[in-house]
Amino acid sequence: MNISSIETYLNSIFDNTISNNTIFGYMIEKSTIPDDWNEMVMIEVPNGVADMDAYGQGTILVWLYARPLLSGKKNVAIMSTLEKRLNEVIESSSNSTYQISRRLTYTSYDTDIDWHCNVVELNILIV
Repeated sequence: MNISSIETYLNSIFDNTISNNTIFGYMIEKSTIPDDWNEMVMIEVPNGVADMDAYGQGTILVWLYARPLLSGKKNVAIMSTLEKRLNEVIESSSNSTYQISRRLTYTSYDTDIDWHCNVVELNILIV
């Protein structure tokens, strides 16, 4: 299983569809986030992909980030938009090699960058 091929596929369906600010990996430095960004999406394949000979299986984490409101509260409107867009992308994805399904979502706050985030765990099956 080639993780770069999986990331290329994910980039083709997620980039500029959920957010115009989509990055791969897990290192975000607060100083590198442009001031005009109010949302961003980070995609990672944190635990690798299991090669089961006839197919592969793995987990994808999609971090949906929303810059807090001036009051410090979570910007629920932006987060809701990001989640809706992600759902639409997952529902419309139809690839004979990569099959994606949503597993769970949890909320968090990234203290390194001081943004709210919802982390969506996806399963990927590679046939």
